[in-house]
Amino acid sequence: MSHVEADPDSGEYAGERRRTTITFYLSELLRNRARAAYRTTSFAEQDSSWSDMLGKALLAEVERRERVHNYGEPFVGGEEPLTPGRPIGF
Repeated sequence: MSHVEADPDSGEYAGERRRTTITFYLSELLRNRARAAYRTTSFAEQDSSWSDMLGKALLAEVERRERVHNYGEPFVGGEEPLTPGRPIGF
């Protein structure tokens, strides 16, 4: 299995620059907390935008799950559509 390197400066995978949009829901409290963190630290953390900070956060969680559940390798099937609706048990 090939290893995909993340670009530490952009938070993106090396060679991948095509961008897309996503929509997801989160609590108002978490959104406001994240906004405050971004406003306060964006210069020190060198975030180029709000999207850049959120991308870094998402990449950190994806890499954690790859480490814990897939020997540090990227999961396959990323382009497959997700099942609509809430997961069972929520």
